[in-house]
Amino acid sequence: MSAGYIDEMHEAFRSELVYRAEEIPLECTPGPKEMEQTLHGVMKLNGLVIRSLEEIAGRGANAVTYRAGKKFGHEIAKYFQKREDVEGALHELSDLLRGQYSFEVWKPEDKETFIIEENGETFIYLVFHDCIVRQTLRRNGLDQGGPLCQTLFGYVVGAIEEITGRKAKLEIVHTGPNACLKKLILK
Repeated sequence: MSAGYIDEMHEAFRSELVYRAEEIPLECTPGPKEMEQTLHGVMKLNGLVIRSLEEIAGRGANAVTYRAGKKFGHEIAKYFQKREDVEGALHELSDLLRGQYSFEVWKPEDKETFIIEENGETFIYLVFHDCIVRQTLRRNGLDQGGPLCQTLFGYVVGAIEEITGRKAKLEIVHTGPNACLKKLILK
């Protein structure tokens, strides 16, 4: 396929239509209750895709989904205000993810601040409460920590890296049916 062909297609589908913010409806139809079956269908499909990916790619499935999530996190966070403070970046990310995931910063009782520095490493603990990934895994009988979780890990890492300009890594500390504890390591 030549570049000329792509340009021709772009011109053929070009539209001068512009949407203004005030023209976009505040409420969508159908409403959430009517979409519940669709949501559960998408959750089932995601579970089957992940299970198939694991069968085909084996342990490489985690790397593939992590990378996809990270690219998506970087892409979305390009529209965020750049900031050096991690807590502010996490607050922005939490606002963006509301409805899909909810998380909060957490600190052990023996720590004075949420941002912890130990052994030359800076990290912060995150507790993920409502998580569509965990619910999808439970619905499909899949274990936590696998490829679908890696997508979320990559997403959070990519967004934090984009917002703060620092490299990051996310590790599982604990998984459970109602919440997961993760450790966000900053470099």
